[in-house]
Amino acid sequence: MAGSGRHAVHRTMVLVDVERFSAPGRTLHHQLDTRAGLYAVVAEALAAAGVSWEDCHHEDRGDGLFLLVPPEYPKAPLVEVLPEALVRAVRGHNNTSHDSARVRLRLAVHAGEVALDRRGATPTALTDAFRLLDTAPLKDALASSPGVLAMIVSRLVFDDVVRHCVTLDPATFRPVQAAVKEFQDLAWIALPDHPYPADSTVLTPRPPDTPAPQTASAGPVATGPAASPVTDAGYDGPGPRGVHIAGDVHGSGSGITIGAATGDHLTIGTPPPSAQQPHNPR
Repeated sequence: MAGSGRHAVHRTMVLVDVERFSAPGRTLHHQLDTRAGLYAVVAEALAAAGVSWEDCHHEDRGDGLFLLVPPEYPKAPLVEVLPEALVRAVRGHNNTSHDSARVRLRLAVHAGEVALDRRGATPTALTDAFRLLDTAPLKDALASSPGVLAMIVSRLVFDDVVRHCVTLDPATFRPVQAAVKEFQDLAWIALPDHPYPADSTVLTPRPPDTPAPQTASAGPVATGPAASPVTDAGYDGPGPRGVHIAGDVHGSGSGITIGAATGDHLTIGTPPPSAQQPHNPR
């Protein structure tokens, strides 16, 4: 088996989860029908994207499943074709199923190194993919959508695949900060059957956890027509320094002198000329 043992191989990860699988209205009979429908619609959508079910490693998760797609399959169809095909298949299933067996799905697409042993897959990247699938913004997006599918892609998939898609508009995705347990990263959400309005301004977002740009300089800077570096003979450590005003401020015009409580002074700009005493000839 490729990727078995202690060596990992690159795989694209496709994870699908049924919304409210354990809702009170779903009896065991309804859950069995839901699971059968889930496998049918995923296999149909995968085939539409040109991926063979037999070539993928897949595992059941009760209310969902995940697939590891071999690296020889391109990623673009998994975000361009698969979601729309999944929507069509889900609508077909829902039209012929009992109300309690109908489904709405969350879909996550990620990629990374995966190691497989005889018990299954155990990569950090797959754990991250499950965190994406379980993040609150994705659940909220599906809950507020009239459609049947909400998709989230990782930062890697968005930057390497979605931004370069020919038939998919990346401006219809929305950036979110995915945070579940110890996982936290920027991700992107789309609603394939009820897309967000295209907005190109979202394509260069500042992640929510990025600190605001620093406007203060690393140390005190004198400004004005005759500005010169300011030194502090009593400071010998690294890092930014500040000026604490503890005394009086003197002067006006282009120069201001700050008198500290210690008696030291800092002059910013050119100090005003001394007042001239009137000449009094005798």
